Amino acid sequence: MKRKFSVKVIFGILLTFLFLNFGHCNAAPVNDSPVAKRDAVNSLLENNKVNGVVLFGDLATNPTVVECNQPGMKQNATGLYPIASLQKVYTGIAIQKLIDERKLSLNTKISQFYPSIPNASKITIENLLTHRSGIKDRTSGPTDLLKNQKAQMKFAQKNLNSTGKTGIWNYSNSDYALLAGIISKVTGQSYEKYLSTNLFKPNNLKNIKFYNQVTNASQITNAKGSGNAQNNHLNFEELKTGMSGELGAGEVFSSAQDYWNFISGLVAGKYVPLNNIISNPYNYYDGVYLGDGIIHADGSINGYQSCFIANYRTNQAFIFFSNNITFGQMLNLREQLSNICL
Repeated sequence: MKRKFSVKVIFGILLTFLFLNFGHCNAAPVNDSPVAKRDAVNSLLENNKVNGVVLFGDLATNPTVVECNQPGMKQNATGLYPIASLQKVYTGIAIQKLIDERKLSLNTKISQFYPSIPNASKITIENLLTHRSGIKDRTSGPTDLLKNQKAQMKFAQKNLNSTGKTGIWNYSNSDYALLAGIISKVTGQSYEKYLSTNLFKPNNLKNIKFYNQVTNASQITNAKGSGNAQNNHLNFEELKTGMSGELGAGEVFSSAQDYWNFISGLVAGKYVPLNNIISNPYNYYDGVYLGDGIIHADGSINGYQSCFIANYRTNQAFIFFSNNITFGQMLNLREQLSNICL
């Protein structure tokens, strides 16, 4: 089976870099009142015929929620979306917790966990976290649903190409699949169990589900529009099969509200000290891009687009989930939303 879904990142890397460095320089000012911002966000979504939800405001308070529903399409801030690469932030935070607890270090070689992977003795935890491991993804996804983490790890190791070119940036879902496996090897728990026990439940994040916890298409927000690989109709089983091949990197559904709550805790330092993330010298670490006073991440899968940007100096942030636009359209709207919301 040809791989129908993908987490689209190559196109976004250059635009991400430009945004982080120049995105706020020429922004037209927007009235700072929450009502004016809400109206501006709603107009932006309506004018672009976006079906989606935006949450924005101060991370220490309840967000302003803007829901824009196109005819025949319904979603809201509590509906489940597959969040694709936004999951990498969960994985990065879990690894950072283990580093802070001195159970790992940035210099730990992955040969300690994966001795059979070529060049493993040259690759560190930091290389995986920053996408500088020299590991590339192969192009094919699983043809059948991977039913447990053992099968996921077997697939992940088979589906990577370790080039030996450590230190060179290359965005790779395989990096975070290997990190998910390391979490299990260090803690003795499955990746799912560790995140549920140490991140989701303690912080009351109830509306986050792994692919194997969602059994019916009616439980999620349906994908529509040109970004969907299934010609405007979501093939639920194919979506889940593809997600099962993205251990630690794209196997999770979340509501926009719960992702807001998660980012709020992240910026507040509830999980690990924020400085342990933003002090990293690279432009990507722990699942987030690092810019001048901001962190952000993007996700794309089968017609679903998602992103967040948080300014940790002002505590202002927004989250944008949609289900009827392309990744390129989302990137364009993301910058316009930053001009309004941040």
